Amino acid sequence: MKKWMLIPALAGVVAVGSVALADESVSNSSLTAKQMLTLQQAKELAVQQVGGHVTEIELEKKKSGPVYEVEVESRGIEYELDIDALNGAVSVRKQQSHVPADVSGKLLSEEQAIAAAKKLASGKVVDIELDEDDDQYYYDIDLRDGNYAYDVKVDAITGEIVTFEKEFKSGKNNKQSGQVLTKEEALAFAKKHAVGNVKKIELDREDGRRVYEIEMKDDQFKYEIDLDAVTGDLITFEKKQYKKPSVKKTQQAAKSVSANHTLKVAEPATQTTAQKVETKVAPVQQESKPSVKKQSALSKEEAIAIAKRHASGVVTDIELDDGVWEIEMEDGDVEYELEIDAATGTLVSFEKDE
Repeated sequence: MKKWMLIPALAGVVAVGSVALADESVSNSSLTAKQMLTLQQAKELAVQQVGGHVTEIELEKKKSGPVYEVEVESRGIEYELDIDALNGAVSVRKQQSHVPADVSGKLLSEEQAIAAAKKLASGKVVDIELDEDDDQYYYDIDLRDGNYAYDVKVDAITGEIVTFEKEFKSGKNNKQSGQVLTKEEALAFAKKHAVGNVKKIELDREDGRRVYEIEMKDDQFKYEIDLDAVTGDLITFEKKQYKKPSVKKTQQAAKSVSANHTLKVAEPATQTTAQKVETKVAPVQQESKPSVKKQSALSKEEAIAIAKRHASGVVTDIELDDGVWEIEMEDGDVEYELEIDAATGTLVSFEKDE
């Protein structure tokens, strides 16, 4: 029989899922006597180890004693961790990446993405997910405060806000008071978030509120913006690319890209173009010659040396498959399976079975 209870969220991080006491024979009295770690302490240790947020945590009774089994998501990688409930020792049982190795190193952390979202949205983060769309990676972030619910999509590499939506919670007062902004005043607010030529501006009503609906366009992107017609507050924002830049503009823009992430909501046209170009052009530059070199970049011995940083014991099997070293190791009763990118030496996946 299992006892289930909800996980409370850590400050500034999202935790969703469930917690279970998997074996009722681990009695409350014995756990208290041995001064077990609390759920909160185990979660904090997991996040300190790999970053990201806890999706599930479970207390299991094993031969060695009580262990917290924790699942964590961080920068496109899913981790399964074992945390000794008595001494806090953390070990990685399994690691699986869902993004290419060359992308994973460029991704913002969840904390950085949340900081970008909070430039427009306030409140507590209730959900965050890393999504991919047409080879572009985004953090989808939901926030809540006393009056509003926010849905923000943040570019996972540049920190740029791609979409933003602000909604009143049901039952809240939705009335406005004050003078309606002029079109010129509304456009001044809109241009804090977008650049380009204005294609449309209309005053409308939504859910009893007066709203300016604005469409803008530059040489690469289209913007749709809804503003509170009295306060100028941003209600919705959407940015879509309709045209790819020319090769000449791409080369010029790429030169101006900063190596460091900048968590900016709206950028001048040249910098925004540069940031978008960087993620799309890189694969094209890599296709011409390095394909053969990529698979032979890491020798078998080098791959084994990297594997032994993460696992102990002897290598029982090693094979190069489609640019990835697949390695199996054994240490007594413990078996390891690892995948290592043959070009970069990055650990792609890790699994430990006891």
